[in-house]
Amino acid sequence: MASESNMTSANIARQALQQALQEKRWLAGEKLPAERELCKTLGVKRMSLRQALLTLEHEGAIFRIDRKGWFVAQQRFVYDPMGYVSFQRAAQEQGEASWCDLEQEVVEADADQAQAFVINTGDPLLRVYGWGAFNGHRIFVHDVQINCAVAPDYPERLEGRSFTEVWEQEFDIKPVVSDLMVRPVRLEGQPQQILGCTNGAPGLYIKRTKTDGQGRVIQIDREFWRFEALELHFSPGQVK
Repeated sequence: MASESNMTSANIARQALQQALQEKRWLAGEKLPAERELCKTLGVKRMSLRQALLTLEHEGAIFRIDRKGWFVAQQRFVYDPMGYVSFQRAAQEQGEASWCDLEQEVVEADADQAQAFVINTGDPLLRVYGWGAFNGHRIFVHDVQINCAVAPDYPERLEGRSFTEVWEQEFDIKPVVSDLMVRPVRLEGQPQQILGCTNGAPGLYIKRTKTDGQGRVIQIDREFWRFEALELHFSPGQVK
């Protein structure tokens, strides 16, 4: 291990902050002192401190809310993207769930969407764009498309409920994940602004294709998650 004299100021600051976090000097969800105060306490310059904070952010130990500051990472939401249970139901078993649909509109399927849903170009799709929060903290943005050819009056029946609940209760359909893709991303643009993180903060992109019992594609989910807020648990071959 390198001696402290051979370490950079950023590494020294990172180790000091990491130790403070391990000692629970600040509790989960608590705001860290202002950067100016941390620089004075740690005896480092602003650039070195910022490098240390960004490293801890990439490790999932802390997160930033734009114009508010740095916070200690909160309890992670345990998520099974292969599962059948909705975010609402899963979150209620772990903490408090909340969400907001920012946009909801019926659109005509373009060529790519028609191919993905195996429908005709111009067929109606319901698009719902919004965010979900766990214990009061926004952790993901969703962009969901619903096949209205299977459920023509789905838009009128959604009314703020979870997508899974509507499929179950209104159409007697249990959605099945037929395809799943997960990859790391840098959060930018509208998802970054909605989640309030720094531009380019680490995140996860999850895309799921759901089918009904007849193999018809009924729903495609595209989700952008805060990296530090999520813990993935997979259950391949199982449907909850």
